[in-house]
Amino acid sequence: MTWLVEPEVLVRAHARIAPELGLDPKASETALRIALREADHLADDVYDVPGALLFALGRTSRCFTAFRAMSVLVVDWHTKTLGFKLEATPSELAAMLGRVASRDADYEQVRAWVADRLLPFGG
Repeated sequence: MTWLVEPEVLVRAHARIAPELGLDPKASETALRIALREADHLADDVYDVPGALLFALGRTSRCFTAFRAMSVLVVDWHTKTLGFKLEATPSELAAMLGRVASRDADYEQVRAWVADRLLPFGG
């Protein structure tokens, strides 16, 4: 069982959202498939999904041309679809994403960071 969306859905959403934000709408379905597969593999349960997704997108920066902006939007959106709220600003998420991309944070650090900020929706 996977809690993650299909990569095609993210590619289509990105194509619609990116131009509205003044960003290049190019996304790599192959890179998204790799990132989502890694996130699915890392997540032991639904509570791990936001951290696993943040980590996997950070390690696969070629998913979107607007890597940070779109990855933050995807993590935030996906967290909400699971019924959670992530108590972190877009800047904080982008900073953690950057740490992952530069190999300054491993999965356990990201998982713990997200777990400290993950609330049931409305929490």
